Amino acid sequence: MLTIKKQFMHLMNHTFLAMLTGPLTLLLFGALRGMSFNGLNYLLLIMLYLFLLFTYALERLLSKNEQAATTLPYKMILILGTLSIGLLTIIFYISNLIFAAILLLYLVYSILQFYPYSMTNTFYEILLRPFFKIFILSSVTFFSQANFIPLQLQYEVLPLILFHIFSLIQVQIKNTAGSEQSTSYYQQLLLKNSSFLRMTTFLLAYSTGIFQIVRLQSSLWSILIFGFSVLLVYPLTKKRLQSDLRIDQYLTNYGFLFTLSYSLLFFV
Repeated sequence: MLTIKKQFMHLMNHTFLAMLTGPLTLLLFGALRGMSFNGLNYLLLIMLYLFLLFTYALERLLSKNEQAATTLPYKMILILGTLSIGLLTIIFYISNLIFAAILLLYLVYSILQFYPYSMTNTFYEILLRPFFKIFILSSVTFFSQANFIPLQLQYEVLPLILFHIFSLIQVQIKNTAGSEQSTSYYQQLLLKNSSFLRMTTFLLAYSTGIFQIVRLQSSLWSILIFGFSVLLVYPLTKKRLQSDLRIDQYLTNYGFLFTLSYSLLFFV
């Protein structure tokens, strides 16, 4: 049992796995919901995943560069940016201009959140990242499969938005607590109310998910899977386990499992 636990924690902390699940998480819910209305548009879905994979890699590169305070790696930025633009061009030809324009806006945001002015560990990050990464991308990926966007989608993505905020707060608290730089007023409030903010956003994410269970009358097997995903928060609550966590990777993989288990509630 101990070996299984260690292997599971190793996977949850795995950098390469997080690189694969990170972009997959962003399109998973919207794509699965859209497929239920109009079948699978596999070509557009593959192009979307590759686009998100390259933009995710670009974000990671800019984030690591910001943390290390080194010179911008312009060559790698150019390569990843060119690949992203190339995929956007393909997406434009197999979809439409508005679809590609929204994804271009997302690409611009992916860069602007770090450069020239960083939004890391600020309130703007909490405000904008869930909007772009969950609301916008869920809408785009839903449309890619169903060719329309229903009004109820904005309510259905609420648990995902709240979980994303929960993850962001976890990372911001870790970064702010370990920083030697002077903290802003927002960061001081974040540290002062860290326990309350963690608990509130986590409980809201799952409670709004439970609301969907009641509304949808989800099947027992999907409810059990969603319920078991709660256990994944345990390492984040124990100080003796936190030292073994690579929190960015753990939360990325946890986010994928949360999104997957939540998405299954819609398949009764």
